[in-house]
Amino acid sequence: MKKGFLTLAQNGEHDYLKMAYVLSMSLKLSQKKINNISVIVNEGTIIPDKYRTWFDKIIFVEIPKSEWKVENKWQYYWLSPYDETIVLDADMLFFNDIEEWWKMLSNFEINFTTKVRNYRNEIITSDYYRKTFTKNNLPTLYTAFFYFQKSKKNEDFFNFLRIIFENWEQFYERVLKDPPKFLSGDVVYSLAAKSFFNRNWYNLSDFLSFVHMRSRLQDEDIFDKWTKELPVFFTTYNKKIELKVNNFNQFYPFHYIEKEFLNEEVIKLYEECTIRLL
Repeated sequence: MKKGFLTLAQNGEHDYLKMAYVLSMSLKLSQKKINNISVIVNEGTIIPDKYRTWFDKIIFVEIPKSEWKVENKWQYYWLSPYDETIVLDADMLFFNDIEEWWKMLSNFEINFTTKVRNYRNEIITSDYYRKTFTKNNLPTLYTAFFYFQKSKKNEDFFNFLRIIFENWEQFYERVLKDPPKFLSGDVVYSLAAKSFFNRNWYNLSDFLSFVHMRSRLQDEDIFDKWTKELPVFFTTYNKKIELKVNNFNQFYPFHYIEKEFLNEEVIKLYEECTIRLL
């Protein structure tokens, strides 16, 4: 399989497998040609029958012992069944086809999202959640949406990532000012990219972006979960699902963050709209 999406759904406090299931349905509805997706889950995970048909491969890995369960993010390179892979966080939805992005990405061995948007489609400039990046002059990449090809250079890069992931506390202490107290995939990837690629670690790709729904990135007066402050409306039109947040149409991949957003009503909507695809 040449091209496809890959997501990590290692359940802990939240049911990421359920999120990956709906993500897959959103890809099948929105992507005309490239909508293959595989999912990485904990060893021993029981996969509901209705989930199985929505994934090319269900890949089992060792269960991380931490709260955040990101230790396996260095394994993407070897776990992906695709020659070209877009890695996604499970708590995302797609509403428009990104086939043109695939065409542009094929010119690069690896590329990351570096600019994200709020629900109003404005580029986010706040570093409210990214003080570590500012203090340490790290590239502001986002691993919730990034691309890589199978290549010798990328194999070496992911091997370097493994070293940092497995020794993150020592790396943080030696390299970072005011290091965070927890393991962050974005921080580790940024550290590795800055070192491995000698500052020329990525090609500016303004077309790569997604809506990042961290609450304080939306409006300055939103201090609690955005789901409590902003009205949302799903509609179906021309065999597509559309989403409005506070009356703004969502065109980019939508990283909803707050898990209660994916309620049973939303899941039922996707299941009803994808019946014809089975």
